[in-house]
Amino acid sequence: MVPALLVLPLPALAHGEHGLITNWLVWALALSLLGYLIGLIRCARLPAAWRIILFVLGWGTLAISVIGPVDAWAHASLTGHMVQHMVLLAVAPPLLLLARPMPQYMLALPLNARRRVGPWLGRVYTGTAATPVTAFLAHGLVIWLWHLPLPFQFVLEHQLIHDGVHVLFFGTGLWFWWSLIAPGRLGQGSFGSAAVLAVLTMMHTGMLGALMTFAPQLLYPEHPAGFAGFDQLSDQQLAGLFMWVPGGLIYTAAALALTGLWLRVQTTGRGEM
Repeated sequence: MVPALLVLPLPALAHGEHGLITNWLVWALALSLLGYLIGLIRCARLPAAWRIILFVLGWGTLAISVIGPVDAWAHASLTGHMVQHMVLLAVAPPLLLLARPMPQYMLALPLNARRRVGPWLGRVYTGTAATPVTAFLAHGLVIWLWHLPLPFQFVLEHQLIHDGVHVLFFGTGLWFWWSLIAPGRLGQGSFGSAAVLAVLTMMHTGMLGALMTFAPQLLYPEHPAGFAGFDQLSDQQLAGLFMWVPGGLIYTAAALALTGLWLRVQTTGRGEM
């Protein structure tokens, strides 16, 4: 597999008014892919093919959303912006976590660095897995805070802060999804309670999407509407509908999967993901 970022013309990957050197998202994504590939090469035994596929899908959707065509769409349309946010919050994080790329990243490090990073990373893994309610609250707070009209408009006007909010979306998304997936495996919680948190997330994100869909006036009047000739209000309604329905389906599917794992643990004692 050849990293797409390393074969495409690099200047084309810079977005907005930022040049290539200042667009740190490009370099972060390129290094993350390179590290994974180095780890794969050094593996004594390759992970299952489906895990590699999940990593490619997760990394690919993340790249497309922050430096690819979805990012360009997000600058021109509120609907595109919402698609970008849902990828960062609910698509890329679970795909990457289910791919389990950490062994590959560890192998990409020098031996001395592995010995130092390994214990710390283990503490992070177990610590974050043990706080599902905190992760749920942080995830929800970030979603609601940055979709309020004033913070949303402020972020639009400052590109560096905009990039930082994307990192925050993705980071809390990783924490939230890890806290759903990991506790049952690590013996720190239950897939049943994780399913409840997924349902609650579906409910509150659906509520936010519904508010955007049925709002009688513009909530984000400064955001352009460049999708299929829609005016601003129609674009806002479609953006809300996207968060409400496709976004809700993601959390609903997660809740059903976690419920199935919980039932499996109750009957067989096994709940590996």
